[in-house]
Amino acid sequence: MLKTRIISAIIGISLILAVIYAGGIFWQGLVILLALAGYYEYLQMLPQKHNLSVAAAGYLLLLTGLFSWHIKEWLFPVLLAVIILIVIATVFQYPKINISDTALAFFGACYIGFLLGYAMQLGDLKQSFAAILFTFLLTWASDTGGYFGGRFWGKHKLAPLLSPNKTWEGAAGCIVLTITVAVLFFVIADMEITSGAYLILLGLLASIMAQLGDLFISGIKRYFGVKDTGNIIPGHGGILDRFDSFLLVAPLIYYYWSIFI
Repeated sequence: MLKTRIISAIIGISLILAVIYAGGIFWQGLVILLALAGYYEYLQMLPQKHNLSVAAAGYLLLLTGLFSWHIKEWLFPVLLAVIILIVIATVFQYPKINISDTALAFFGACYIGFLLGYAMQLGDLKQSFAAILFTFLLTWASDTGGYFGGRFWGKHKLAPLLSPNKTWEGAAGCIVLTITVAVLFFVIADMEITSGAYLILLGLLASIMAQLGDLFISGIKRYFGVKDTGNIIPGHGGILDRFDSFLLVAPLIYYYWSIFI
């Protein structure tokens, strides 16, 4: 199992780095694939898995969030179309579809689509390669610091009802390694630092966001009674299992990069 996880991680990280380096349409294509695959996994966890009306409206809402930065003049008409589809599906297929089903489906579309919309925007920033790479490095640093911190020193449970293996010691490991990687990145890349304090604060906030994203998806899995969101990545589970932290780190880095770089 560990061997499979390592091989998958090496292949996955190599592909991601290649796409980041290529940038442009390649990065946008990857984000779109992640959004579609992640939302598909989300829908598969819902009680009403195969309703085409809800799924169609959900995917439309997902893509609206993903491209909201680029379709500003069309944003409200598209959202109106989504609402109308929601109403039609709920009214004419009740009680097979109820407000609980539609609310769950459309929350997932908003959450994944809107947050990955920031990932799309990272590709349009100045020094976009560095910005995207930085986002992934902080995400991976938080996950890695949490794993080793929890494994070697973990004693006190952080959120036992959401994720029994998470500990406060692991959370501290997340923060320490993320701040370290943030500082080292700017030093090694020889990038101008507006303030060292801001950079340390960024590492702290990035780690907190990464951990919250992880715990939030854990809560969703608990609610639906599943271990993993999918099985597309051997040894790692699904797209949402692997990119849960990235979803909340991307907006933070986008705003930091826009303001300070």
